[in-house]
Amino acid sequence: MFLPRRFLSVSLLSVLVMVCLVGIERSLFGVRYFSERMPQVEPYNLWHAWVALSLSLAAIQGFTRDASWLGTPVLRLASRRELWICIAMLVFSAAAALLFTVDAAIFSALAREDNIFEWLSALLIFASSAFFASAAIGQLRFAYGGAGRIAWLAACAAAFFSLVLFIVGMEEISWMQRLFSISTPDALLGLNKQQELNLHNISTGSSELLYYAGSFVLLTLAPFIWLYLRKGFALGRLEAFAPSVLVLAASAPMAAFNSDNWSMLPTQMMVMMTVIILLVVADLALRSGLWREFTVLTAAAILIVAIQELFVLQAHELVRIWDPTEYKELFIAVGLAIYGYETWSRLRSSAPTTELRIGRRSMAG
Repeated sequence: MFLPRRFLSVSLLSVLVMVCLVGIERSLFGVRYFSERMPQVEPYNLWHAWVALSLSLAAIQGFTRDASWLGTPVLRLASRRELWICIAMLVFSAAAALLFTVDAAIFSALAREDNIFEWLSALLIFASSAFFASAAIGQLRFAYGGAGRIAWLAACAAAFFSLVLFIVGMEEISWMQRLFSISTPDALLGLNKQQELNLHNISTGSSELLYYAGSFVLLTLAPFIWLYLRKGFALGRLEAFAPSVLVLAASAPMAAFNSDNWSMLPTQMMVMMTVIILLVVADLALRSGLWREFTVLTAAAILIVAIQELFVLQAHELVRIWDPTEYKELFIAVGLAIYGYETWSRLRSSAPTTELRIGRRSMAG
C-alpha cells in the first residue's frame, strides 16, 4: 500500500505550525488569525512567508521522494486546443492584473455582485454540475445493464460531484435571490455578513478558506499526485475522475488572486505549492523535450508570483480588499468546468466493465 509518509508528516507539521501562529498573533498582536486584513510587508510577515515557503518546498519534495519508487512520471504531449486554453487563462489573468494597475475602480466594478464575472463563474459551475449529472445517468444505465459495482461507484461519485457543484453554483448567486427579488429571511439578516440568501456569508472567512482549499486539492494537488501515481496504480473506470494536467494548468492562476486572506498560512502555502508544482511539471516537460508545455507552465509560475506580489504590495489601492478573490473564483470555476467535461467525456467514451480494478498497475504495461 502506497503511503506518502514524508508528505503526510509535513502536512501534520504545517497544522502544528499554524496552531502556533494563531497563538502568536493573538498574544503578540491581538488579532484573529483567520480574519480579513490588509497584507503587510513587515519583518514578521516576511518570516511568516518564509515559513510557508519552507513547508511548501518540504511537502512537494517529500511527496516526490515518496513516489520515486514508481519511476519518473510521463507527461503526454498537449493538444493545440489544450495549449490555447492554458494560454488564454494566462492572458486573462495578466489582463486582470493590468486592469487593476490602470483602474482599480473598473477592476472592482467587474467583481461586484450580479456582474459578468459572478454570473460567468456560476454558469461554469452549473455546466460542470450538468456534466457530472449526465455522467451519473450514463453510469446508472450501465449499472442496471449489468456492468457491476464499478458502474454503481462511478454513478455515485458523479452524482455527488453534481450535487455539490450545484449547491456551490447556487451559493455563488445567492440562490437567485436578486434575480427573483426574494427577500432575505429574518433568521439570516442578523447572521449573514452581506444580508443575502446564502450560507457562505454567515462565516465568510471560514467558508471561503474551505472552498479555496478544496479547490486547490482538487484542481492543483490531485492532478499532480495522479501524474506520479498513475504508472503504478489502476483504478478502473474510476480513473475518469482523476483531474488532468490541463485542469491544473488552466486553473493555476486562481492561486495568484489573494489579498484579504494572504496573511493566513494555508493561503500562502497554496500559492507557493502551486508555483512549485508548476515548476516541477515544467521540468518534467523539459526532460521530455516538450518545449511548448515547458514554456506555458514556466510562464504560469512566473505570472502567479508577479500577480500575487502586486496584490500584496498594492493592496491599499483596492476598492474592496476582497476584490481579487472574485477573480480567483472565476478561475476555480473554469477548472471545475474543464474537470466536469473531462470526466463526462472519459466515462462516455469508455466501454463499461464488470470488474473493478484497484491496486498496482503492471509496470510493464
